[in-house]
Amino acid sequence: MKTSRFLAIASILSLVGTVVAYFYLPDTIPLHWDFEGRIDNWGPRWSILALGCLPLGVAVLMAWLPRLDPRRESYVKHAKTYEILQVLLVLMMMGLVWITVAAALGSSVDVSLAIRILIGILFIGMGNYLGRLKRNYFVGIRTPWALADDEVWRLSHRRGALVFVIIGASFLLSLAVRPGWIVGTVTLVPTILGVAYVFLYSWQCWKRLHGDEKPRVPAAGGTSTDAGDKPNKEESL
Repeated sequence: MKTSRFLAIASILSLVGTVVAYFYLPDTIPLHWDFEGRIDNWGPRWSILALGCLPLGVAVLMAWLPRLDPRRESYVKHAKTYEILQVLLVLMMMGLVWITVAAALGSSVDVSLAIRILIGILFIGMGNYLGRLKRNYFVGIRTPWALADDEVWRLSHRRGALVFVIIGASFLLSLAVRPGWIVGTVTLVPTILGVAYVFLYSWQCWKRLHGDEKPRVPAAGGTSTDAGDKPNKEESL
């Protein structure tokens, strides 16, 4: 609760600063950059206000998710981990806002480099805590097989945590590469392959534990069809 309140206050202060910056911005501001660091999309000045609202929106949403999730008891078990993920996501959004503000004000900041640093830190940070999440409907690797079984959830997130760290490392590694198409290769290829691998690995875990049985995600509160409530003989793959 204290973390949610802190992030809400920080996001509001960031939004206030964005409103002040709005009056100093030109009528058209840069909104997107390619892998070579060149601006490839512009927008009206008011776009910065919409962007400035995103950190607050994420902070409020993540504060409310535990109340909306049918498996809200999971958030009690992984409360500290969830708080860390909240901080990482909201601070990352605030970083994106102020990088954009700086660029719109004419700063010489290398936006492509700065964003890759933020994304790299975000993925590595999330990877270090992903494996501690308990089964829920909103946060984590939500494949149908992981949602239907506690053990598949655990295995998927343990492997997914490693994949997230590798993806984050690829973004930081790209800092040593000259801007251009190679940056996209170094960052996007590991990301796409990593997501596909985690999805297939989650399916493989289900097949090893349950064979051809179809996953049935439980309704709110859980039902007798919840495979995660059944004892598992196989502990790991």
